[in-house]
Amino acid sequence: MSYPAPIGGLALPPDLAPSIFFAVLYALLLPLVFYRVFDRHSRTTLLLGSIIVSIERIIFFSLRAVQTQQTNKRLSNSLLKYTQISLGVGYIGITSDLLSLFRCLLVNPTFGLERWEEAPAHLDSELPSSCFQPPHKNERDRPRERFWARRLSDFTNLAFWGATVPAFAGGVKFDKADFGNEQKGRELKPFLYASASLILFLMLIIQIGTTWSRLNQPRHLNNRAIRTIRALSVLTSIVAIYRLSTIHRTSPLGSLDSTPNTHASKTTFYTLHILPEWISITTLLAFNTRKIFGTGKFGDTRSGDDGPQDIVRRKRRAGKKAEKLGEEAVGLAVMTS
Repeated sequence: MSYPAPIGGLALPPDLAPSIFFAVLYALLLPLVFYRVFDRHSRTTLLLGSIIVSIERIIFFSLRAVQTQQTNKRLSNSLLKYTQISLGVGYIGITSDLLSLFRCLLVNPTFGLERWEEAPAHLDSELPSSCFQPPHKNERDRPRERFWARRLSDFTNLAFWGATVPAFAGGVKFDKADFGNEQKGRELKPFLYASASLILFLMLIIQIGTTWSRLNQPRHLNNRAIRTIRALSVLTSIVAIYRLSTIHRTSPLGSLDSTPNTHASKTTFYTLHILPEWISITTLLAFNTRKIFGTGKFGDTRSGDDGPQDIVRRKRRAGKKAEKLGEEAVGLAVMTS
């Protein structure tokens, strides 16, 4: 029998307490979610993946708690697919944020003063609390280094989708009618191996890339950003390694009731899969990630440097904005006088 056992096993009555516990933990993150969304100094789209996962996990654990008490829900095929998709794609959503932060970390230090307005960090760089200050006048711009940092990021984005698609497809292919079907098991396993292996590969790239940045990007170097993304990539690697280690587990006798549901297996699941996810999301939301990584509102969205015409248009827009602000200030002064 080579059909993989579902990650997390069945939601049995002993799973009620941890399900409620983690549902509450994720619910406690909601104030942070709202704060990061509405606070203009910390709002950034680069946290979108973590925000979506944090909200979805409340639904996930609420349903899991219900499954522990209702046998028909516990053996529901549709809920089986949902839980496997959620667990397979959830930590990949966190990976998406890490890759975007990784790009900002590599790109921000390459800008000279003449192109600093193109840097993701430039909007917040004038703030005293910013981790990225504008470069000095005599510091040179490094366009070639920036070009290759962006190409590396493009490659990691492709690998990210290469992990996302099989994770989703693998969850969809889970079917209780196929348990014990060796042929179906052989068809499913490559999806699970491919997804987790690619995520582990991406975390290795982040570790290598941050080490290179630590040694070769002393200008605007933000050690806090490097320490943070390294720690989060280790946590994400733990989830990927755990998933790789469980694929060999099978559902003997072709029954969902015989999937690995021992106390030790469940403890390992909550410790090595669920807890690292929560710690990662909490870290990204609890601290001002926008300030730490210099992301601005949207991160580094440019595929290349601005051309001469782009620079002219940008300066023209900046001039109009400054003129408008000046007119508003004059109008306000007249009203208060």
